[in-house]
Parts: sequence; structure tokens; C-alpha cells
Amino acid sequence: MRLLGMTLPLLVVLSLLNGCAEKEKFIVYGSPQNESEVETLIKEEDYVDRSTVIQYDDSMLIAVQIKPWEKWKKTKLEKKLQKKFEEKYPNKEVFVSADYKIFYEANKIKKDQMEDNKLSDKITELKELAKEET
Repeated sequence: MRLLGMTLPLLVVLSLLNGCAEKEKFIVYGSPQNESEVETLIKEEDYVDRSTVIQYDDSMLIAVQIKPWEKWKKTKLEKKLQKKFEEKYPNKEVFVSADYKIFYEANKIKKDQMEDNKLSDKITELKELAKEET
């Protein structure tokens, strides 16, 4: 019984520490020309929990997940991030979305290591998906 009393708290602490393990929060896929710069721009925003950035030619798709307490002002934060990236990269077509389905699909693109010719079609498809109303 004493052994159980000592191991139970240890198991609880270990499971909590395992749950807090750092996962990959900022993913940049595509041309690595300004990867670190994009990552620092996103990390400056404390309301962003996770992000996936896909760069292709002159376009940039930024899919973010907003922290739970900030979700009620998701549209405002999307616009703020959109403006920030448009000012930083005026020669690129920037699209920012905080929608989970866009984030999921962007991660799927990274996971599948899509070819360049299919990548532009998929980015266009994601932009149309984000604009559709549910």
C-alpha cells in the first residue's frame, strides 16, 4: 500500500510533464528564403498558439490557431496579422486565416510534401475554402 502511495503521485507528475511537452508550433513550408524572419514575426504576436506558413512563388498562406481566450476576436486578430505581413512583404500575395480547417489542410500539405505544380492549385483551393461561408 505504501508503494502505491509513493508511485501514484510520481505517475501523475510524469503524465503532466509529458502533456506539456513542446510540440512544433511554427512551421514554414516552401521556399526557405525568409523562414526565420516569418517565424519571428509570428512569435511576436502572443495570441498565436500555432501556425503553418506555406510560401510558394509570390504567395504566402499563413494558417494560425488563436489561443482559446482570444478566439472571440478571431476576425480582428486575423486582420491585424494580415496587415502586418502585407506591410512586411508588399511584393507577395499574403493570405492569413485563423480557421481550423485551413490550418488542418495547410499541415496536410506539409505532411504530404506536395509537388510545386499541385501546390499552387491547393493554395488557391484553400483560399476559396476560407472565403466560403458556413
